[in-house]
Amino acid sequence: MVVNLFSKALETLQVLPDPLVKANRLFVENIEKILVFQMNALKSYLDIGLNQMRAAAEVTDVKSFQDFCKRQSEIAQTVQYKLMRDSKAMSDMTLRFKSEMDHLTQVTLQDVLPKAA
Repeated sequence: MVVNLFSKALETLQVLPDPLVKANRLFVENIEKILVFQMNALKSYLDIGLNQMRAAAEVTDVKSFQDFCKRQSEIAQTVQYKLMRDSKAMSDMTLRFKSEMDHLTQVTLQDVLPKAA
């Protein structure tokens, strides 16, 4: 049943509507940007964590332990700042995608509505 439905739809359609093709391309481009950003962010957080583990492994006496503890505040501030920056970047990417999709929808409606009338 479902296969027949798709077969009939494919028989009548020779070319996908241009707005659909543009929306698909826009979606893929934005997903790719977001995924690359997230992979890079994850790598940097992993690097911070690994560096912290290495630094902890270098603690051999009370003095080095005190130094390690003092650096934790700086590391925490760095991570907090990075999280805020990364959150803003993700938010900006999402807003840009929404704006591009809104524009595509508006252009499509301006094209389709006069033809339907």
